[in-house]
Amino acid sequence: MIYIPSYIKINLTLRVFVPREDGYHEIATLFHKLGPVEWLGVKKFNDPAQKDVINSHNIVISGTNIINRVIDFLREKGIKLPPMECDIWKILPIGSGIGAGSGNAAAMVEWLSTVHDIDLDPSELASIGADIPFFLSKSKTALATGVGERLKLLDQLTGIYALLAIPDKSISTAEAYRKLDEDRKKGNINIVPVSHAIYEALNIYGNLERRKKIGLLPNDFISILRKESDFYDKFFDLCNTFKSSLAWSVSGSGSSAFCLFTDKYEALKAQEVMSSKLVEISKIFVLE
Repeated sequence: MIYIPSYIKINLTLRVFVPREDGYHEIATLFHKLGPVEWLGVKKFNDPAQKDVINSHNIVISGTNIINRVIDFLREKGIKLPPMECDIWKILPIGSGIGAGSGNAAAMVEWLSTVHDIDLDPSELASIGADIPFFLSKSKTALATGVGERLKLLDQLTGIYALLAIPDKSISTAEAYRKLDEDRKKGNINIVPVSHAIYEALNIYGNLERRKKIGLLPNDFISILRKESDFYDKFFDLCNTFKSSLAWSVSGSGSSAFCLFTDKYEALKAQEVMSSKLVEISKIFVLE
């Protein structure tokens, strides 16, 4: 069996625009890759009559697994893949807003591309997971628009350490978007112009490059998540107490929150502090 590393992402910024006719929302976001965190174990079956076997360890995944969907998609494109077994060693819960499933899918596609002739535009995979094209890019940081598939690759942000905290309550992406749309209909949340969202993201990227302290990063879901739990305000308040902390926010539509540090050892110290003071945390990591 071959073992493949799988990455996650955080959204350093996230602005959401009006839904399209197909129900999807266009966004402007600053993706940042972290990890690897999870792993895939893959082996090919010699018997062509054998069916694919996809196993998820540690976390039960209901419905069709994203790995199945990627394999089926590639076969529908005419790519001849042998039957295979894939063990997904899950660490991160579903509904955390960090793209772990898309990271798994991208890891599988990347490995398959090394052993099979796969001539595919990564943006085609956005129908399976909007952030798969970013995971397939060689960049650690990118500005993304569309539903997340249109990428402007940026120079890597290095020397920044992310403290990632996952609370014990998750929120589904569909539910978060539904609540966001409801709040906007009530006039509680404004939609920023696309040009402003792109300028904002690139300005924040520049400030992070210069190691300038920013504080709370813009994410349209913050107000939704704050209504769900006081965990977020407590987490943000603690982030502001550390000398080398640069910025903090939530990732995607939640439920994860993160804080960026320039000093790895202070990030590890913050991990201890957060773990002792915030009982809502189910998992917490320091990642680069």
